[in-house]
Amino acid sequence: MLDGKGEVGKLLIEMLVGLQHRGLDSAGVALYRSEVLPEEEYLIRVFTKDIVGALSKVSTAIAQTGGDIRNIQINTMKGHGFDTYLVKAELGNLTGIVEGINSTGISKVLSLGRKMEILKDTTTAEELNRRFCVSKFSGSHGIGHVRFSTESCVDLLHAHPFQSFNYLDVALVHNGQITNYWRCRERMERKGVCFQTENDSELIVHYLIGRLREGNCLSEALKTSVEDLDGPFSYIISTGEEIGMVRDRLGLRPLVILEGNDIRAVASEENALRIVSKAGKIRNLGPGEVLCWGAK
Repeated sequence: MLDGKGEVGKLLIEMLVGLQHRGLDSAGVALYRSEVLPEEEYLIRVFTKDIVGALSKVSTAIAQTGGDIRNIQINTMKGHGFDTYLVKAELGNLTGIVEGINSTGISKVLSLGRKMEILKDTTTAEELNRRFCVSKFSGSHGIGHVRFSTESCVDLLHAHPFQSFNYLDVALVHNGQITNYWRCRERMERKGVCFQTENDSELIVHYLIGRLREGNCLSEALKTSVEDLDGPFSYIISTGEEIGMVRDRLGLRPLVILEGNDIRAVASEENALRIVSKAGKIRNLGPGEVLCWGAK
């Protein structure tokens, strides 16, 4: 939203419903609040497989790895939990906190951030909204995805958006394939990058974060990805301040943008853009083109 505040959740759900024919395997969103949390406070969303004893085990893991729990929101459905912990911690302890939660054997961290929260599940966009009340969210911006799996498995961890727990408030959604995935992954793992899945979308996240850590701005990182990543792809990446988008060199995967007076949006198909606005210029992102928007 150009004013920094708006019905981001409602618009995302409407767009995803309009794109639901592209995939029924899963749906997810990354939502950004206009306000950042106080210093050293983080929102951690945790998926738990076993409700009995889960709260105690996760809370203990957080405490033992240097976190101070300030608040817990319990969200239980069909024998699973999608609970949110507000945690005060030093930045250097976050990796240990994530590892501690994941090591309980019954829980996985799905989202970690100061402005951003990821909501995703192996369900439709409409059901995602019913479960998490996404349409009630008001904020500055967000991205979303409905998935049809072509290579990796269908489960919660392989659902989009993807993020890295080592670089906060960055999320990515992706359409296509990275054909030099294993060569790029091997190179990253030699540098110490840890992968949670075998989804090539996760690789793009780690690639871009590596560039950002080297001092590249987001636009520069996106431009190098066009040269270094092979295959047919388009992707959208969001940070706390920007949304960036890329289309592969041959333009083999679609990406369409809308630039209106009060809203800017991007999607795989024009119909999703017309859902959110009847006015504004719509065009295709060109082959190999990179575009970044400020999030406010």
